[in-house]
Amino acid sequence: DTVVIGGSGAGHAVPEALIAAVGRRFLAEGMPRDLTSLHPVGLGDRGELGLSHWAHEGMLKRVVCGTLVDSPKVEAMAAANTVEAYTLPQGALSQLMREMAAGRPGLVTHVGLHTLVDPRHGGGRQSARATEDLVELVTLAGREWLFYKPFRIDVAFIRGTTADEDGNITMEHEAIFGEMLSMAQAARRAGALVVAQVKRVASRGALPPKQVKIPGMLVDLVVVVPDQPQ
Repeated sequence: DTVVIGGSGAGHAVPEALIAAVGRRFLAEGMPRDLTSLHPVGLGDRGELGLSHWAHEGMLKRVVCGTLVDSPKVEAMAAANTVEAYTLPQGALSQLMREMAAGRPGLVTHVGLHTLVDPRHGGGRQSARATEDLVELVTLAGREWLFYKPFRIDVAFIRGTTADEDGNITMEHEAIFGEMLSMAQAARRAGALVVAQVKRVASRGALPPKQVKIPGMLVDLVVVVPDQPQ
């Protein structure tokens, strides 16, 4: 499965409890296996948090993100060639979430041309196992562009502050909104499961509509974490 995850670093709207729970399940049951983790920003505290929870042989097959430095255990797996690792521009991945949400074929941009993201210079690969071309060089209107291909999402992990009984999500205590909405939209378009971590639950109709960042129609499951760090 491909899991798209919102948030940034160790403390900016990261659904830490969800990531950690999946890691514990793998250690206990040996599953899920061969996951692809997709997140525009690095996830972790440069130690034990974030994607480091998934740094186990057999659990993580591929990681596609803006940086690996926040998850040193996964970074070590990339260096040891035990995981398919790609780093692509954070902004390009962010915009790609919106393209996927809209059902468009992918993202065309000049960002990354003539850098390590350019397929002529490695295509963002950070391990020898990473053999698939996630970025393609194209020519449009007489110019060179990079085409970032979309992903098929199976699960989305997002985070907010409050959920009401219908699954509407607000983010009044979150440091960033990030790509949470477009991730949920892209997941819904793909028929994927959307899981939202929140701090608390409110009664139906209690949330001011203009504060809702993710409508309940996009949310399948809500996980309440009362001590969620803000």
